[in-house]
Amino acid sequence: MSGRVRHIIVTTDPDTEYFLRVDWAVDLGAGFTLSLSDGDSAWVGEVSEDEVTSEADGLGVTREQYVEDLLQALTGGKGGQGRRRQGESGEYSFHLSPDRCCLSYQKISNEISVTLGSVELQPAPDPLELNREMIGQSLKRCMDLDSDHCKLLDENHRLKQEHQRILHELDQQVQDKETLERELYSRFVMVLNEKKAKIRGLQDDFRQLQHSNHRQRDEEQRGSDNETTHGEDGSQDGRKETVGSIHVSQEPTVLITGRDLLCHGISVGRTSSDDEDRQPTRKQRAFHTHSPEPCDQE
Repeated sequence: MSGRVRHIIVTTDPDTEYFLRVDWAVDLGAGFTLSLSDGDSAWVGEVSEDEVTSEADGLGVTREQYVEDLLQALTGGKGGQGRRRQGESGEYSFHLSPDRCCLSYQKISNEISVTLGSVELQPAPDPLELNREMIGQSLKRCMDLDSDHCKLLDENHRLKQEHQRILHELDQQVQDKETLERELYSRFVMVLNEKKAKIRGLQDDFRQLQHSNHRQRDEEQRGSDNETTHGEDGSQDGRKETVGSIHVSQEPTVLITGRDLLCHGISVGRTSSDDEDRQPTRKQRAFHTHSPEPCDQE
């Protein structure tokens, strides 16, 4: 059995302080009882589950939504899951009939008043006992709230300590991270400088090797050029010597035959040329006929 006690202001009797207690078994949708007290007198009433359903149907809302509105109106608590529905805003008011026989409750939203329901009241058989119960229930509720408040304070203190510990660890991790970054950066710079020095050394070695290769190729080229030049000079000198050793005779060529040799007393063997000489051509015969022989002149 659950119950709540709250202080309410009745619009029809604002000068009197009233206390309202609501008791229910499962939820307000399954029915509930009301107890109203002004400190001297007390009244009680009951709302059944059918009446709750009928009121929800009359307003055109779902049962769950209507129960949330009832919980906020009668207990001052928050509906459903402990929070208002998104976009919902409004106030609640109570009206008590002059004869104290009917209590109605309304919801005011955007200056529009909607009656959520009403309950028929009956005078309580023992107002003093009812007031005592309401006071005890209120004290118990205060103690429960104080206990919850203490628990929340302890939880808040624990969360603050945890937060401070996490912040301290975070600061320490940040410092360790910065130290590690500086160390890694110094190592990286050292390794980078070593790599640069090694690269410069390799570049110098490569340039020296390239220079020596170029110089060697130049020397080989000059040697081959010298050998080619000496060869050309030698061939030119040889050609000059050959040309110098050859002297072309400027004297006219004299044709000597076997007959001429015989005329001078020189015996020669018979050769095919003699046979050819013995058979001169017609021109040669004509020539010999008109030209005197040298032997006759002598």
